[in-house]
Amino acid sequence: MERGGKVSAGKLLKSIFLDLLFPEYCVACGSFLILDHRYIACNECWESYFREFKDKKCLICGYPLRLKPGLETVCRECLESGRTFYFDGVNYFGVYSELIELSIKALKFEKRLPVGWEIGRTIENHLRSYIREIDAEIVVPVPLHPEELKERGFNQCEEILKGAGISFFSLVEKVYNTEKQSSLPANRRRENIKGIFRVTGNVKSKRVLIFDDVFTTGSTANEIARELKGKGASKVFVYTVARSI
Repeated sequence: MERGGKVSAGKLLKSIFLDLLFPEYCVACGSFLILDHRYIACNECWESYFREFKDKKCLICGYPLRLKPGLETVCRECLESGRTFYFDGVNYFGVYSELIELSIKALKFEKRLPVGWEIGRTIENHLRSYIREIDAEIVVPVPLHPEELKERGFNQCEEILKGAGISFFSLVEKVYNTEKQSSLPANRRRENIKGIFRVTGNVKSKRVLIFDDVFTTGSTANEIARELKGKGASKVFVYTVARSI
């Protein structure tokens, strides 16, 4: 059901009818979802489990420092490997588990667009705060290859941004359709996406924010950042809904 304002009697009856005709249950507590809910979860569970991660994050890869303690601001893996990225910073709303994971999967694989808009509304304030913090001028969603877009029917990153009310520019395209990153081990992901993105707009001297749904190894964001820097972007940052752990 729509929230954030008055609902007409007609829309109210329609919402009740749809909820009764196509019954859904909260993925967290199992309660019947009717009227005011978050499409896959009741309000109470959504607010309890779709949580912002507030602990310290590695300045290089964003990994929760309490899980891989290294130095005060850098995780053990980044410290030991000495790895670097083309992007200048990374941030995310929450950890990829529980309700956050279920919500992203419902959007991407069950094609439930309202869940994506709900995700966007939930992360809006956090994302806007980060945009102000880094003084980003352009928000660029990670693109899908045309074949992927045809199969899915939408770009999940764009739908989440729409839900958040964030303006974005599709200035990067995916030129080649490779194996899905999620199907590959970490050591193959960087090579799998090398050279598959192309910048199609003017980013010269711009501060750009790449938006994605999940940050795992950072390979996708890093390759896009490399292309953006190659086209003259002054700074490139990354923001995702969730960080895989």
